[in-house]
Amino acid sequence: MAEQMKCVRFLGGSKVAVCDVPVPQCGPDEAVVRIAISAICGSELPSLRNGMRGSRYPNPGHEMAGVVETAGATCRVRVGQRVGIQVMNGCGQCRHCAQGDLEHCVSGVDVLSGAHCEYVLAPETCLVPLPDDLDWEPAVLLCGDTLGTPFRALSRLGDAHGGQSAAIFGCGPIGLGALIWLKFYGANVIVSEPNAYRRELAARLGADVVLDPGREDVVDRVREETGGGADICLDCSESQRTLLDALDAAGIHGRVAWIGEKPAATVSPSGQVIRKELTMVGSWYFTVSDFYEQLALYRRGLSVSGLITHRFKITEAQEAYDLFAAGASGKVVFRHDIPG
Repeated sequence: MAEQMKCVRFLGGSKVAVCDVPVPQCGPDEAVVRIAISAICGSELPSLRNGMRGSRYPNPGHEMAGVVETAGATCRVRVGQRVGIQVMNGCGQCRHCAQGDLEHCVSGVDVLSGAHCEYVLAPETCLVPLPDDLDWEPAVLLCGDTLGTPFRALSRLGDAHGGQSAAIFGCGPIGLGALIWLKFYGANVIVSEPNAYRRELAARLGADVVLDPGREDVVDRVREETGGGADICLDCSESQRTLLDALDAAGIHGRVAWIGEKPAATVSPSGQVIRKELTMVGSWYFTVSDFYEQLALYRRGLSVSGLITHRFKITEAQEAYDLFAAGASGKVVFRHDIPG
């Protein structure tokens, strides 16, 4: 293994650099993973704009898969094994960790980062063995936020099925992942998205109705299309407006999920929730067991084709981030030249 590796650094002002940094060394219960593929997430954009001062890692990338390069003496993975990396890590002893729900560890969760490098150091508890016949691109989608977080939301809502109506508010990568799941389950899906590129992409991925919230009242249109309100509404945006739209567009006994992060919003509980008797859940991340459920459904025919729209080498990081930040893409990945 080389002593130096290439790694993306955020400089602030939406500028990035690709630097040579030391390859990490693993402890007894850790492994160094040679990254085959990593994906850009929208949660990276604030650090792209502001820089990564004081961070333990040179970049905040957190969706990745690769091959174990070296493993510590007590680490149960083997060198050469293909793995995805689930980035939430807890104490391993509390009741949430015992249930595989590491992101809610009572001692506080440690979020692994630094995906956009040639090698990543990961604790054994974050390594998810991948089957040999799973290609890298579906692997990083199934192991990452794009599919995992909306899958968890729909699982907690009780899934969806044919004949139901659903509305997605915000169709960045998470919203597009939600669309993939809803169409797999057979729902009729309405998408509200201000970005023209992503509206077109949503239509290509199977959305039945695509709305521009800058040109029409999307709540009225959802009610019109569904005969009074959608069975399922998914808010996949950081905007307060989309959270309110999801509540207002849900029908009687509707189900609403807020996916990702939502810093603040003002809700009118009586009119938006109580009188309609809505069911609501939040979805922040997903678990390893969620990954294996997704993998089983992928083997039954879930198509992820079209979610990844652009592929770059790590040396092309500035171009990749410029494209993603402009909203001119679906999922963007960095591919490394390793077999498998």
